[in-house]
Amino acid sequence: MMGNPDLHPLDIPEIISLVGEHLDEKSLFCCIRVSKTFHDTLVKAIWKKTKINSPSRYPTAEALQTYKEYIEELGFYYNFPEEFGSLQGCKNLKHIEYYGGSPPLNPTARSDLSNLIKAHSSTITKLTFYCPTLREIWKALLGCTRLETLMIQEIVILKDEVDLFFQACKKVRILTISRVNISRLPSDFLNDATDTFTFPNLSTLHLHKVKIVNPPHPHTSPYCLAMLTRRCPGLYTLSFNGHGDDDRTSPNVFYKTALLHRPYALKNLSDLHFSKMDLKDEDMAALLRLMTELRQLVAPHCEFGPLSIRELLANEQEMLDDGQIVRKAREQRLCDAVEVLEINTESHISGGAVQAVLSNCPRLKKLVGSKIRVTEIVDGAEWVSTELTILSIRLEADVDQETAEGMQKQRIAFKQLGKLTRLNYLDLTEQTSLSQKIRTLDLRLRAGLDELVNLKRLRSLSFQGDNHQQMQSEDALWVINNWPDVEFYGDIAAQDPDTEELVDSIFEKRGIVPGLKGGAWASFSKNNC
Repeated sequence: MMGNPDLHPLDIPEIISLVGEHLDEKSLFCCIRVSKTFHDTLVKAIWKKTKINSPSRYPTAEALQTYKEYIEELGFYYNFPEEFGSLQGCKNLKHIEYYGGSPPLNPTARSDLSNLIKAHSSTITKLTFYCPTLREIWKALLGCTRLETLMIQEIVILKDEVDLFFQACKKVRILTISRVNISRLPSDFLNDATDTFTFPNLSTLHLHKVKIVNPPHPHTSPYCLAMLTRRCPGLYTLSFNGHGDDDRTSPNVFYKTALLHRPYALKNLSDLHFSKMDLKDEDMAALLRLMTELRQLVAPHCEFGPLSIRELLANEQEMLDDGQIVRKAREQRLCDAVEVLEINTESHISGGAVQAVLSNCPRLKKLVGSKIRVTEIVDGAEWVSTELTILSIRLEADVDQETAEGMQKQRIAFKQLGKLTRLNYLDLTEQTSLSQKIRTLDLRLRAGLDELVNLKRLRSLSFQGDNHQQMQSEDALWVINNWPDVEFYGDIAAQDPDTEELVDSIFEKRGIVPGLKGGAWASFSKNNC
């Protein structure tokens, strides 16, 4: 077919399919009217993800029967049409998600949803529920023989549902529980000696604002959740956000029980996300000392000081050998494998963490960190984190920017940044609030801006909170010639009005609108992370 010189490319289904991958739903509906070939090819993309958003607009029973073989995902948003309760034979259906509200689905609708799940129990691999109750759903869920991922949000798990819930936990590999209240633990959960409440399949566990409402005396909800976590020996990824009702010590109770209690149970753990946790340097170091591999550590409110840095770079780890704690050689240092670090973001003290990370972590792709000074970079080792795509640090220019020596030192810092040729996002003031002032690198050619010439992928440069920049017209021209698509966040010309107007006009002619836009990190993260 491809060798036929008379065949138009848009008559080839494979090419049409590739085009369809880049079209939104509205465009797809327009394109299926072009020709029969377009219709037969693109109709698969239209039905692949079928979403029911309106109680009055949804596919007819006849249409469902005609196109059901193309459905891979079914999403129901605040309604569940009865036509779907009897739907069978969606041989490619892998994911069902239901977003409910208050009041919950009536028992008949929940029964219909249960029937839909039962009818596709051999194909479903993922279930997502955002609703007050799953009372009629649990048994259907347990019948899914290929279920790997379960996500439940805004749910109350009542006493008579608890055992079913924990049976579901044993089935899946990925479990996300968000804003969920669990009425109690199963009897003998904490004293389980038969592995009844061990979850060997779980590799990813997200606990976001989860609460055990009536924990066994004298234990707390965080302690119980920690024991659940310890019962997952194959856990690879752990995310914990605590619960809104817990006091400030609750996350630490979870952390120490789940991760520091002897013997260390989570030997495969390498991805950690503690967005709300506040830990001391010694507690973070104690965990790193036990870990065999570290791929991601997202702990923005935790201290990452000299003790943690030492363990990140250490050639040895702590292990139990015949009941004795010993230090044994690592196969690979933690710093040699880590890809994502978010650490110390609230610290205004330069503790050497950023320089240590950038000069020792060759696979790092994202770093959100604390303060680093130009003099640290000048006196420190060469940076090796050349895989970085996102860098957000508080880079302080602790030199006299108007002297030859100061500019020479800044150029050294620019050279180090210039090695990071894969950068998409660069924040030099780490989202400093407008009330906090900082002097970062002088973004002018005379200070070394041209050392960043190889950052061809740069899309966002932020330096909010620095009102000392004095870009000239030649600097602006260099920027638009080298980074035509970059977005700036910060004051780029805080000097005389005429120069500022000239610089602004140069940028605006190329569609670059600098200034205090705000939300740079949030905007970039939402679209790119």
